[in-house]
Amino acid sequence: MRSRFRYRIAAVLSCALLALGADASRADGVVEAAGGLRLEHDALLQLIHESGRLYPALGGGVSRLSGVELRLDLRLKCEGGACDGSRAVLKPRFWLDEESKPDALQSQRPEPLMEGYAIVPVGRGEIGAGKRLLGWGPSMLYSPTNRLFPDNGAVTPRREIAGKPMAFASLPLSERGRLNLLAANPNLDPEPGVRDSNGLFMLARGEWSWIDQPAATVGAVLAGGGGFQPYFGGYAQYGLNDAWTLSGEFAASRGYARRDTAGPWLAQDDESWRWDGTLGLRYGLASGAEIGLELIYNGYAMTPEEWANPLRAAAPSSGSKPSHNRPLHPFAQQRYALLQTTWPKLFGDRRWGLTARWQQGLDRPSSDAFVELSFSPGDAATVYLGVSRSRVTDDLKQTRALPRNAYLALEIHF
Repeated sequence: MRSRFRYRIAAVLSCALLALGADASRADGVVEAAGGLRLEHDALLQLIHESGRLYPALGGGVSRLSGVELRLDLRLKCEGGACDGSRAVLKPRFWLDEESKPDALQSQRPEPLMEGYAIVPVGRGEIGAGKRLLGWGPSMLYSPTNRLFPDNGAVTPRREIAGKPMAFASLPLSERGRLNLLAANPNLDPEPGVRDSNGLFMLARGEWSWIDQPAATVGAVLAGGGGFQPYFGGYAQYGLNDAWTLSGEFAASRGYARRDTAGPWLAQDDESWRWDGTLGLRYGLASGAEIGLELIYNGYAMTPEEWANPLRAAAPSSGSKPSHNRPLHPFAQQRYALLQTTWPKLFGDRRWGLTARWQQGLDRPSSDAFVELSFSPGDAATVYLGVSRSRVTDDLKQTRALPRNAYLALEIHF
């Protein structure tokens, strides 16, 4: 009875918001101003049904999620007076859903507040605090230098990544460079044996950019804490010409997580120096489409014994709920090749879009494929159909919690 009632509420809410969206979409980008303050607001309604097939070791059966979610993005900017240049961002989420899953998988429900932070200018720099999502670097799927948000938001496009509580600052280093500092609560899931998993994660990142031909970006990162070993790394991106871009990113540390004597010990936690990195080449077309090839190296690879443990393999950093993770490396093997492409104007029509990704394990036979097709019947609405499929050998099956997954989603902007 409860599930039927919740579905009826979702249906009523959906119909009401669809009607509202038909009128409100014409007022998209409306700005309200008063006393030097400007409020910008966007709203999105997402209806989604998702289904995934689990491996028997995780209980078998099917994991399902059906829901309706209202996403509000509010931005308040001060354009005069003592607060000139200050801004605040608020991204609350409201939803109704029905979810069926085994205990081994994390919930797919969004957080009530995905992001909420304020920024104040200080000279040529700025400082801020709140719940924020931060990304950097050129890697397409996984960012080695960003252990706070390792998956770059690319694992499942229809699923948002929540920010994490932090204080941050951005300060000028030179005409082309900036220093970025942050201290954050990594918000990690509990993990037996990991020291200070809820302690502070601290990071310093310097970045220098050249926008003239050829365009280039270089960055350096020093970070650690909150369950992670101290690490350092860097990234670079160089435009070979108007179409081709070469990039690379790496990080190194003495072990991956901070371990104590309790809990099981992993090979990636041995206190010896290891590194992971990516090397990529991308080609951009005049239509806005892009094709990229990336090689991924993981010096923190799991051992065959660790592959066989479903409780370890089912919860990597970029697992079922992005960036709300345990301090585990997101990849099980040591070497991968990634081919990824996006086509915002499929068939030469801006109404159609395609995103596809193929990741191939090079140490052991394995492949992970993802395809998402989109169609926009109008400027305010888009339908998405996404399918993912993993093929692995028997000894790697435990590392794929959902070898098959599909979703159908409708997003309406108003």
